[in-house]
Amino acid sequence: TAMAAGINLAATWDAALAERVGREIGRDARAKGVHFLLGPGLNIYRAPMNGRNFEYFGEDPFLASRMAVGYIKGVQSQGVSATAKHLMANNSEFDRHNTDSIIDERTLREIYLPAFEAAVKDAHVGAVMDSYNLVNGTHLTQNSMLNSEILKQEWGFAGVLMSDWFATYD
Repeated sequence: TAMAAGINLAATWDAALAERVGREIGRDARAKGVHFLLGPGLNIYRAPMNGRNFEYFGEDPFLASRMAVGYIKGVQSQGVSATAKHLMANNSEFDRHNTDSIIDERTLREIYLPAFEAAVKDAHVGAVMDSYNLVNGTHLTQNSMLNSEILKQEWGFAGVLMSDWFATYD
């Protein structure tokens, strides 16, 4: 089954459609015996040269949040865990193990984190995947501020937190 890419789905501004698409993808995944869907991609489309932008729900944090919630609820309604990825600021495929996104607290909270927060608090996503890059000097898989303080303690995430492939460094 071919479905619209995230950026195309977001262009509809239709969260109910995102839920229907998520439901169909969840149904297909379940039919194949899949328990975890490695998606949706919730990074914010901020760098035009990022090779993964087609996956994401655009550059608007509110739109991305609403689309994410619908999509995740649809997937998970089929007994398949969605995985919100790539936490966060995954702005480059080039040299992605070494790219450091320097982002102040306000920008983190207002631009990069809202879709992930909505995924956790509103959609109750089953899994979150960290990205390869560094944020403010620390790889995401080792970033206690984002993974422990914000994701787990502040938002109450109790699901599976996983690294992207080969994204653990210590």
